[in-house]
Amino acid sequence: MKQRAPSYYNEFKCIAGKCKNNCCKAGWEINIDTETANFYKNVKNDFSKKLNENIDIENGPHFILNKNGICPFLNSKNLCEIYTNLGEKNMCQICKDHPRFYEWFNGIKECGIGLCCEEACRIIITNKNKFSIQETEIPLEKSDNYDETLYSYLLNCREKIINYLDNSSNNIKEKTKNILWYTHTIQQDIDYDLLDEEEIFEIKNVQKTSLKELILFLSELNPNDKNWPNYLKNSLDFYNDFLNNYDEFKSKNPEINLYLKNISIYFLWRYFLKGTFDEEVLSKVKLMAVSIAILEFLFFYEWQKNKKITLENCIEITRKYSEEIEYSQENLDNFFEESYNLQFLDTEYLMGLFVK
Repeated sequence: MKQRAPSYYNEFKCIAGKCKNNCCKAGWEINIDTETANFYKNVKNDFSKKLNENIDIENGPHFILNKNGICPFLNSKNLCEIYTNLGEKNMCQICKDHPRFYEWFNGIKECGIGLCCEEACRIIITNKNKFSIQETEIPLEKSDNYDETLYSYLLNCREKIINYLDNSSNNIKEKTKNILWYTHTIQQDIDYDLLDEEEIFEIKNVQKTSLKELILFLSELNPNDKNWPNYLKNSLDFYNDFLNNYDEFKSKNPEINLYLKNISIYFLWRYFLKGTFDEEVLSKVKLMAVSIAILEFLFFYEWQKNKKITLENCIEITRKYSEEIEYSQENLDNFFEESYNLQFLDTEYLMGLFVK
């Protein structure tokens, strides 16, 4: 079996105590796989008392977070006490894997690293090389059943989109508009069981649309951080400035285009082939497009407030967005469901976000 990953995948190493946004403080429920839970239950040393007091075995094994949503095994130096007492091999699977993600196909295991981690985000958005993959041999792992013909079709479509994004042209907005329409056509092919060879081409005569309703929609999703909804709503105070000063913002911050291109490719790599299992790709590409539009605006918001924006600012904004949207299954499901119901998530409306 081959493991397929972006070429930057192995660059990731947890920066542990240097991390400003430790995932053990994120308030996420941390489930423990059965094998590791059984190991913890049978530990017999000085550390066993703390394990027993801070793990709920009976109600689906998980760590009991404190009142602030922090893992009880995170010490004052931002280090994991399970790691320091029992070693990395005895951490639960989710802690060993994070922020890595995986998708299984017959003979292929695809993987990547997620934007919700600040170090992973730095690696992804600053990548100056063309997107490429690396393959390694790994032991065989099972995958769910799926249509091999559809898989091959979508694999080819994804490669075409990524290559289109990654060529020498820098107009990420124009490309995103065209990719939305291309995906609209291949979704129709899937729906009608045609799987025709479609091409990406320039779409003209699209009416310009507004981000405002979209930002308000995202602000109404279930927040991980109670301050996130107000942050989004407050950004709208700068929306007219965004319309008036956009060209100046882009000319003074040319690196933003690289960041947005890399984020686009990340979303395509992570989500597009999930359509193999549910026959649905348009909503995944809408998520990519919305993410690009919102992140560009939030980068502008930071720049307009402070008259500058740094790489660290862009990493933190992207990481926070990912944490709130991507790393909440409830919010993802809500977005995918509403992507066919709400007017401002319609394909042509979203295309209008990328009209100058």
